[in-house]
Amino acid sequence: MKIKIKHIVLYTLILLLLSGCNSQRNMQTEVKPKDKAPDSLKNLSSGIDELLGTLTNIEKLSLDMPLPQQVEEKFKPKTIDEQTGGQNNQGQGQQNNEQAQDGEGNGNSGQEHQRQQQIIPEPTKGEKLKILWDSMQHKLEEIHPQWNTFEVEGLKKGATKEAGNRFDESFNKMTIAVENKQVEHIYDNASQAIMNLKPFYDLYLDDMGGDISALKYAAYQSYARAIQGNIEGAIDVLNNVEENINKIRLKMTDEDKKPNIEKTSLAISGFKESLSENSRKLFMIKKDIIIENLKSIED
Repeated sequence: MKIKIKHIVLYTLILLLLSGCNSQRNMQTEVKPKDKAPDSLKNLSSGIDELLGTLTNIEKLSLDMPLPQQVEEKFKPKTIDEQTGGQNNQGQGQQNNEQAQDGEGNGNSGQEHQRQQQIIPEPTKGEKLKILWDSMQHKLEEIHPQWNTFEVEGLKKGATKEAGNRFDESFNKMTIAVENKQVEHIYDNASQAIMNLKPFYDLYLDDMGGDISALKYAAYQSYARAIQGNIEGAIDVLNNVEENINKIRLKMTDEDKKPNIEKTSLAISGFKESLSENSRKLFMIKKDIIIENLKSIED
């Protein structure tokens, strides 16, 4: 009887130990952080995205296409010294009361207020283009230090020096193309730079950034080839993205974003079909749809 009791106690202890080990393993699994790309890399990517967004607006302005509303707002006529005017209006009100008591009326006060409201007119088309090109130059001045910051981190993570050199080369060519205002070359080299970030994203096993970079490359590179008349080359690029789309499907954990993967796939097919037409505006619209869909599935 005692032997049976000992066996029962021993068996119970073994079960408790095994249960504790399993619980500990489960806790370790739950708290294990995902291997995601750092903000320094994401900021670098978003900086190039922003630069290419500005380039798209330059094209639209040049082709007399409507600009996005938030861009149009920046160019609308503005009044300056509004805060000063408001402060003066308080004093103006007191002055008006004094003038009213003296029987002078509001005529002079209206003229005084008009002098406080100086209006900056809407820039001309040429001035708008200069503003946009200048903003691209300023953005480049921000992106170069971001690359320098991440490069050290990437090497620590296991990136090769060759991968860094490839990005450097394409990034430098993109910078020169911006300086020379060469639209086709900017798209070409910027897309190469985006693709050359893929090996860095791939160092982070749970991150979709590498495959998203490959799809962005396909969108921008096919557009660059299409506007230069290389339609076959544009189609070739778009034909080689299915593997990247499938990898994103596997890594996507947000159920709400999964439909956007299918939208991206359909947008790529739509771009490919549009290449039978000879319309730069159409190509631009199709390219932008792909980019917007990709933004919606980024982490």
